[in-house]
Amino acid sequence: MVEFNGAPFQYNPAITNVNIDNQLAGILSQFGDDYVMDIVKDSINNRFRIYDLPRPNIANAFEITFKDLTDGFTSNTDEILNTRNRVYNNIINIICDYYNFTYNQNDESDTFSSAYWLYEVFVSNFTNSLINFYTLYLIRESSSIYSALNLEERNKINETTYQYSKRLFKDPKIASIHCNLEYVIDQINSFDINLWTILNTIYSANPNIANYILSIISDNTGGFFKNYYESFLYGKEAADILTQIKLNLQQLGGEIEPLGE
Repeated sequence: MVEFNGAPFQYNPAITNVNIDNQLAGILSQFGDDYVMDIVKDSINNRFRIYDLPRPNIANAFEITFKDLTDGFTSNTDEILNTRNRVYNNIINIICDYYNFTYNQNDESDTFSSAYWLYEVFVSNFTNSLINFYTLYLIRESSSIYSALNLEERNKINETTYQYSKRLFKDPKIASIHCNLEYVIDQINSFDINLWTILNTIYSANPNIANYILSIISDNTGGFFKNYYESFLYGKEAADILTQIKLNLQQLGGEIEPLGE
């Protein structure tokens, strides 16, 4: 099997002098079920990439090629689109099977859009999504977290660290969370956080994306947060994740003014 590198295929029969039907068949054969399954499963297994660039969204790379094919083989559009649809359904099914989601296809859910966004959030951009969720959730819920976890008392225990955090933030409650981050995260991981909360937090600036993803999948067990986010905070990656959340907090929360002040 030839490995797909994302580059557009060349298929000008006037230059290559190859039968156009055979050429198309050879190209489409590279999108076999086993190939798609292998590349998606490998990407899922290696989705946590805290110090590496995110892997490219393979659905997007495939779509570039399918558009090139429909432009180049106009008389074979149905065959190309059938392969396209099969590939994206494979991607969707592999992701949903892994996370125990149900795919709720409807008349408005194009298979490419579904495959693209599921791959973006749960595979290629998984690490950034995880870190952004914790960061944005901590900022949004800073007042309730500060009160519920009695961080004022913990600041007294960690006075030196708290004074350092206060210099980084305008809001002393966010500074308290930054100072006591490991304790705060440990407490949050006991919360019953559902997929709706996660996606609407990550995409708080663009709720249409969250709404779209939530319209096409259901979390069958309701355990996505505990099984796939919380688990990383208790694994070997925990220290690195906490460091990234701290840096994100400084970047996104440093200039936020205290509420009501």
